[in-house]
Amino acid sequence: MTKDELLRLTNEVLQDALEEDQYVLELILTGLKKKQYHEKNSYINAILHAEGEFKNGQFTIKIPNTPIIQNALTIVHGGITATLLDSAMGGLVHHILPPDKTVVTSEMKINYVAPGVGKELVCTTDIIHKGNKTVVTEGRVYRDDGTLIAHSTASFFIINRS
Repeated sequence: MTKDELLRLTNEVLQDALEEDQYVLELILTGLKKKQYHEKNSYINAILHAEGEFKNGQFTIKIPNTPIIQNALTIVHGGITATLLDSAMGGLVHHILPPDKTVVTSEMKINYVAPGVGKELVCTTDIIHKGNKTVVTEGRVYRDDGTLIAHSTASFFIINRS
């Protein structure tokens, strides 16, 4: 698609856009801008407006609960919760590995225990086990009222960074 076609499509969408549609487009465009200016390292982190922090051996990611991540029931889509957990647990492992190593997810289990509602989600993570070839982690996602919405464990396979 050319830039002119993208502009036409954007104008067409805006023509009949509801306020929520405009907000979603704003989220996508501001996220894309953050990726372009290297404020975010991936499109998914940029579009989710994820903010991460490594502190005291834990990695935490916060994301706002916006219409872009909600399902038709206006609760956070389970796949977004899974993405948040995978990103946070993988991010934790990234912080404890030497620069020439990285990881890929090899297994992940999630228990969803409450609906994702409220203004933001916070995912906290811990290392359960670190070996030479694999790392096992644990993650929890909370609503802004402190309610646990999901618990996960995941295994990551350590690989050489290319």
